[in-house]
Amino acid sequence: MPNIVNKVLLSELQQDIENMGSCIVLEFNQLTVGLTQDIRNQFRDAGVKYTVVKNRLAVRAFAASGLDMAEAFTGKCGVVIAEEEKAIAAAKLVQEFGQQARKALKLKRPPLVVTGGVIEGEAITGEAATRIHDMPDKNTVRSMLLSAIQGPARGLAACIQGTHAGLARVVQARSEQDDRVDPVA
Repeated sequence: MPNIVNKVLLSELQQDIENMGSCIVLEFNQLTVGLTQDIRNQFRDAGVKYTVVKNRLAVRAFAASGLDMAEAFTGKCGVVIAEEEKAIAAAKLVQEFGQQARKALKLKRPPLVVTGGVIEGEAITGEAATRIHDMPDKNTVRSMLLSAIQGPARGLAACIQGTHAGLARVVQARSEQDDRVDPVA
């Protein structure tokens, strides 16, 4: 019987991985039932799917999609599957929640940490995975790129406008000076 259950779980996880936009892998330790329900509710509100997984099955499911995520699956793990880059927002949510839960439970480390992820089809594990919450989303990157492109153009426009405005002021001053000069002399 467990073999059939594992096959079904593996199949469902593989289907979720194929259809996802991004995901993060979480290691949870020392979470109380109340905190577990709180984080599940926050994930639901954020529009992402959270599933507790068997590590062996999850590694096989990711490997079937060509992603090596074995390093991320240690201890008790769950996977947050999201559309596009919503996993970054979920990682930020995990970071905040983990710090609050650590303080509330008086633990040395957060009971919920990001150990891996897949962003834009690239597997992220190890030390880099702990910084997924610092990544900007697509809209932020687009606005940063737009600012970088517009900056020099804005400076050039100000320079050009300043030159014309300066020339106009000089002509106006010269005209006013000519009006003050006595034409009889």
